[in-house]
This record gives sequence, C-alpha cells and structure tokens, in this order.
Amino acid sequence: MPGAEEWVVLPGTVRARTPEETWEALAGLLPDFGITRVADLTGLDCIGLPVWTAVRPASLTLTTSLGKGATALLAKLSAVLEAVELWHVEQPLPVAARGPAAEVAPDCPVAALPLIVPHPGRVLAGVVWEWTPGTGLVDGLRRLLPVGLVRRRAQRSEWAPDLLRTTSTGLAVGNTRDEARLHGLLEVVERDVLYRDAVSGGRCRTLIDPATVDDPYGREMLDRLAAAGMELEVALVAGPYGLPVCAAYLWSEDYPVVFAGGGCHIDPGIALSRAVSEAVQSRLAAVAGTRDDLPTDTGSAGRVLFRPATTTGLVPWPQATEQFAPALSGFAAQVAAVAGRVAAVTGHQPVALDLSAPGGPVHAVQIVCPGARSRLRRSMPR
Repeated sequence: MPGAEEWVVLPGTVRARTPEETWEALAGLLPDFGITRVADLTGLDCIGLPVWTAVRPASLTLTTSLGKGATALLAKLSAVLEAVELWHVEQPLPVAARGPAAEVAPDCPVAALPLIVPHPGRVLAGVVWEWTPGTGLVDGLRRLLPVGLVRRRAQRSEWAPDLLRTTSTGLAVGNTRDEARLHGLLEVVERDVLYRDAVSGGRCRTLIDPATVDDPYGREMLDRLAAAGMELEVALVAGPYGLPVCAAYLWSEDYPVVFAGGGCHIDPGIALSRAVSEAVQSRLAAVAGTRDDLPTDTGSAGRVLFRPATTTGLVPWPQATEQFAPALSGFAAQVAAVAGRVAAVTGHQPVALDLSAPGGPVHAVQIVCPGARSRLRRSMPR
C-alpha cells in the first residue's frame, strides 16, 4: 500500500498507485463485490475514447456502472471502482446511537443536510434517527451523521422517517483513504458549483475556445472529438470555492441528443478532461442502453434541434485558468486544503464516512458536506 504522499500522474487523473497495481489488487476480488463481468463499450460509438461497464446482477442499486479513462485499463478500472462504490453503500453501516439530534448529536447541522423537503432545525432536532460515526475533515474529531444519508430507501427500517435525500454525491473509492476523500470532496464541490450556476441561469459560465486548450490529454480528447464530427461546447464555471469546475456539452447531427458532463479538480486540465469524458460516457450509456436509471425514451425525448456550438465570445483556455494556483503535492495536503475551502463557504466542515473495512484492496468513503447542494434532475441545462 503506498504512503499517503505517493503520487502517480496519469493522463486525465492523479492516483496513489499505477493502474496495473490497482487492477492486480482488485481483479481476483470482483466476485466479492458482486461483479460478474466487465465489458468494453468503446467500439459502440465512433469517438474512440475508452468507456467500459461493470455488471452486478444482484445489486440493490444499479446493476451496471460505467467508467471512462485515457486508456482501456483506466476506463475498466473506473467502471469497476464505480461498482465497488455502490457495493459499499449497500452494506450495513455501524450504528453508534439511535435518537433525536438534540440528544444524540447536538452539533450536527441537521437543517443543512440534504433534505427531500426543507424543515426548520428545531423540528429536525426532535426526529429520531439512527446515527453512524464519521470524521470531521477540518478538526479530525468524531462526528455523528444520520445513517439515512447513505442507506438507500429500500434498505431503511420501516420506522425511519423519509426526510433525507440519499445521493451518490461525495461517494468515492481510492487506493488510499486520502485519495478517496479528495475525489469525494471534489465531486461535492463540482455539483454545488453546477447547482449554483443552474440557479443563476448559466451566468457563472465562461465559454472556452477549444482550439486554445494546451493540456496534453485535453488536447488529445478534443482532437478525437473533432475528427469524429462531434460538436463540443466547453465552459469554465465560477464558484465560491476557487477551484476549477468545467462543464462540457456534446452532440452530433447523426445522434442529436445533447450529452453533458461536469468535472472538478485542483488541476484545471484534469477538471476539463473529466467533464468532456463524462459527456462521452453519457453518450455511450445511451447508445448501449444497459444502464438501469436511464429513461426508456432517451433516444426521442432527449432529441433537440441540432445547432452548432457557440463560436463568439470565447475565452482562451490559458487566460481562463491563469487564476488557479498550482496544486499542493500529496493527497493529505489537498484534502485539508479543499475541506477548509468547503467549510469557509458553507459554514460547516465536511465529514467523511468510512465505508470499507481496514486493510481492503481499496478505500471507500462518502463525504457529506452540510450546506452544499446538488441538482435534483439528471440533466445539466445548456
């Protein structure tokens, strides 16, 4: 197991181990996570960017999980790790207490948790919940959170109140605990920034000139999309965290459905590649048609009148990204820095729930950031 500060720079991502080491650790354990097969979907589309799927027939959530990456191995790992994430949230969580927040966890900001319908804190403080322990990512202290933030509706006790919005936001798997925590934090930031942008009607976006992107892997991706005849619109989305968040929109005349992707990372180039590759993955998910949560009419209801990408008012990529400081070295340092930013914006520190047992091949966490929000619907309005 690598130390927390070990650093493997890969096209479009940074990890604590090489892809080969991660696959070696996981390959023999796929049945333990309910994964019966993994499949390469790349050839179903004309783009050529690797997209894979991992299948768990007995899943309590999604039976198919998609993954993307710069290489076939990275995409295969991405799909497997997505499936492993969901397997972990299907397992029982340790319950440290049962009772109302006012008695069990008076410091928990219950009104700032993701709720189906907002309720006053004084009302929520009296609701009886089961509580599971987590770790505050600013002070490092033990913090209790309702189990219902992770436990899916079908898994809840009959008596449990259906007040909490359970999502995969902040759910992450990594080679180390800090790698997983960083990816979970960045996903929370991404979705909160995109939520704020949607509420503003898209006024937080700076449209980027794709021809000016100088990140090596980002450049390779955009060139492949152009060669495949895809139309692409890329935006850098401003948010209060001071971190690069990108949105990408992809479509073509032969399949005129708008596919969107979002990405956040301390490195702007990685944020861009995540957004673009997510849009490509969404397109392939619709082409393959195997994902459980896709609407059955994606091919018709999602169709829009074809229109080309915006070509005026575009900002060069180097100019748009010059504001961002170089990334700190090491996952632990980045976790501390991002957690501090989240706490400063929301007024609440992020809490990490460890979902995996110590000594496993990977670490699974769910990051809960009270006060951060995410969109309710799947689509990202252009």
